[in-house]
Amino acid sequence: MDASEGSLNYGKASGGAAYGMNGNVSGPAGNTQNPTSIYQHIHELSAKRVSTLDYLRKAHEGRVYWFNTLLFSKGDISKIPSFDPRKLARRATNYLLLGLSLPTVLDLNTANPQDYLRALNTLLSEFETYQQIHPPDGSNPSSLSRAKLPQMFKRSTYGTSTKGRRSSSATDIGLPMNTSDPADLKSMSGSFASTNSSTVSFGASERDLLPGEEYTHLLTPSLPFDPDFFETFATLCDVLIDCYTRITSLISSPTICTPAIVEGFTKADARLRKVIVAGVVKEFEESSRSGIKNEISGIGKVVLGGLV
Repeated sequence: MDASEGSLNYGKASGGAAYGMNGNVSGPAGNTQNPTSIYQHIHELSAKRVSTLDYLRKAHEGRVYWFNTLLFSKGDISKIPSFDPRKLARRATNYLLLGLSLPTVLDLNTANPQDYLRALNTLLSEFETYQQIHPPDGSNPSSLSRAKLPQMFKRSTYGTSTKGRRSSSATDIGLPMNTSDPADLKSMSGSFASTNSSTVSFGASERDLLPGEEYTHLLTPSLPFDPDFFETFATLCDVLIDCYTRITSLISSPTICTPAIVEGFTKADARLRKVIVAGVVKEFEESSRSGIKNEISGIGKVVLGGLV
């Protein structure tokens, strides 16, 4: 199995669920414009993504054998070259920021799947931009990325309100979750529903942000310490599962499967695969191949040792 291929088949788990990744959401061949085929394909693909995310979470927690080959404990995962502690801290921080930002989109008070997918794509696009400027491997961004920053963020602030932007910290984010007033939650969701009303900025409290670096949906609070990667990844998988569940609940019938819906789902799914699934699968594939070779080599020495 090659993670660079356009289509991956993850096999089946004990419960019979298929773990697949297919970038084509236009439906079966010959039925690309059939709303019923598109509806079925979106729901099937969403179910596969949910199964895949659940499988990856269990693999990181050491609860399943990677395709019935090796069981990776946290200690084994920590030995993977890309899981260097310094790199892992930056990666966990990026995952945490995405996980903090996704509930804002999930809580949008809308029954229109197009609005939801538009907000989700905006957030994922901003997260891709953030990772280009703040690479998850801890390396420095290229000079070209820095040169594009003034023009990039000038567009995000164009036409925004002249009111003062609010800043926040990590503790402020938790406050709305403890409120018992539904009006507060509604107002918080409504404030993010329109991308042209205001731009949320945490520049006053986030040391890593560059001058003029602002985002509409992506929250970037300052963190008092580096988050735990394994807990962060497991929680992010849970939130992403909720994202796909919300998509299937909003796309409730073939009649609403318009070209705009298909385009929005395709872009969001491709970005989620790029950000989360593809990289993690590739890391585990390489480590599992290496581990299997070592196991076979050890068995060979035992067998040959008894014959000599």
